[in-house]
Amino acid sequence: MESHINIESGLEIMNSFKEGYNNKMRSKLFGLLCEREKDNSEWEKFLDSILIELMGYEEERRTINYYILYSKLASLRFLRFNYFRKTIFDCMNLIPEE
Repeated sequence: MESHINIESGLEIMNSFKEGYNNKMRSKLFGLLCEREKDNSEWEKFLDSILIELMGYEEERRTINYYILYSKLASLRFLRFNYFRKTIFDCMNLIPEE
């Protein structure tokens, strides 16, 4: 019985971690949008840091939404602002709520 409780507790911790990470990633994407709105040239460095972080995502956990997210983000530097903004919100919706 005790190991069953430990497994459930471990799953709750893992789900909490995933939820926290997903919220942090959505915040980073919104931050990227804010940097781009400022017309600040630093936004591309911020974008690169997000892409590098995503490249480190474990292969076995990559879903179709991961690949769509990565591809959309990689295209951002070539988009006009109105498409940039829409794409950011599309990307935020690809990240699960958990």
